Amino acid sequence: MKRLKERKENYQVHGFTVLWLMGENLWLKDQITNLVKNLVYFSENRGFYYWELDFKTQKLRLKSLIHEDLRGKIIYLQEEIPFGQGRLIEQLRLPFLSQKLLTIPLIVDLKLAEFIRRQLYYCSPKWLKLQEKYYQRGENLLNLTFERSFIAPLGLNLLEVFDDEIPLHKFTQIKQNINLYYENFLINFQQNSFKAVYPPRFYAIMEKQEKDMNE
Repeated sequence: MKRLKERKENYQVHGFTVLWLMGENLWLKDQITNLVKNLVYFSENRGFYYWELDFKTQKLRLKSLIHEDLRGKIIYLQEEIPFGQGRLIEQLRLPFLSQKLLTIPLIVDLKLAEFIRRQLYYCSPKWLKLQEKYYQRGENLLNLTFERSFIAPLGLNLLEVFDDEIPLHKFTQIKQNINLYYENFLINFQQNSFKAVYPPRFYAIMEKQEKDMNE
């Protein structure tokens, strides 16, 4: 991580904008590593997104609207662009172009409560630490119900949000303030039993409409 940050800063000092196109060893898997998490980018139209190069199929892949569930499994949309199809610089601007609303339908994890129970039984450090926070509040993870989807944008764990205070999370490649995205997503999660996830721009529009109606 330190080397990644140093390389990025060195490029920027010399006036270069850093955009990583990842080879096979760093393609997204079912679960995301800390290194890969710090190679994602962000746009209002695509949320968290990631570029991959596939030399075998001669394609550039864009994986966007990346979300993560409580098991650590990620979901995303995938698009493939054949090498030589248009100018590369134009393809790389795709996350920022005006486009139709993207969405990913969600499925409720009916076995999530049992998964959490097992994690605590087998003393998973991550889940024990979270359970400690609940104990300090006089609560218990095992008393929660999971009748809806708990999938959230990358870096946001819905079980770690207390009193609407969202833990700060920084990504090496992202300059934008993503806290507003998290806040708008959380408001939507609390007010609606949503069955799909959307890009940041969607939640921003919904929040603005809500404020306009209340004025």
